[in-house]
Amino acid sequence: MWSEYLQNLREAEVWSAARYANPRAGMTMEALTDREGKQANTSVEKEEMLRRESFPPNDDDQYYELPPTGSAHTPVTEQAVERALFSQSGEKATGPDKLCFGAIRLLWKWDKERIVRLTKADIRTGRHPSVWKRASGVVISKPGTDDFTQLKAYRSISLLSCVGTVVERVVTELL
Repeated sequence: MWSEYLQNLREAEVWSAARYANPRAGMTMEALTDREGKQANTSVEKEEMLRRESFPPNDDDQYYELPPTGSAHTPVTEQAVERALFSQSGEKATGPDKLCFGAIRLLWKWDKERIVRLTKADIRTGRHPSVWKRASGVVISKPGTDDFTQLKAYRSISLLSCVGTVVERVVTELL
């Protein structure tokens, strides 16, 4: 697929492809320092420091039984799902499932009822599919930061499933 893409590139697209193929060639990053003054020098140490800071461990894992299916899904309407879908920016990055809002909106044009039924089933059963719970973590630098050696110069963002986000918006509206 990548080789087909490369073979069909137009002139201006060649440089975009080159950036994707080797985005950080020759770039190095200085050591990172956290709030306690500890330094990370290697890539592995930096990744671990960013992971620890962005996603601290949760020692309070609780397990619970799901309640029996209820009737919370009954007030879900086509209009509520449509509002949830179209209130999102079409430019948002996709999560691990690689399904963007543009694709979901295209499906909406063809088969609204399928998306509404999917949303209602999720709410009725109280089971959010695990694929919608996964996130891709990305570390980005904070705007206006000059000292990139400090851990606080970075923040992590989570890219979530767009379909899961639509369902979550509908649930938020119901609450």
